[in-house]
Amino acid sequence: MNVTVEYTGVLDIKTVPSGGVLELPPGATVSALLERLGIDPAHRKYITPLVNNAKAKNSTTLVEGDRIYLLLPVGGG
Repeated sequence: MNVTVEYTGVLDIKTVPSGGVLELPPGATVSALLERLGIDPAHRKYITPLVNNAKAKNSTTLVEGDRIYLLLPVGGG
């Protein structure tokens, strides 16, 4: 299945550009997507995944055509 992955420039992902399409096996979860993107497991807890503009969990099962946005909250002042 194909999903579209978007993220901010703060995330350093080399496998697919933001807005790019990624092929995953049927039944893949957000967690499997993060693994496929090479995101360090220690950093995954800080990423808020949005699937089709709705907040999702890492256990959320993805389907063909989903749009996943990976939000990494950044603070400072």
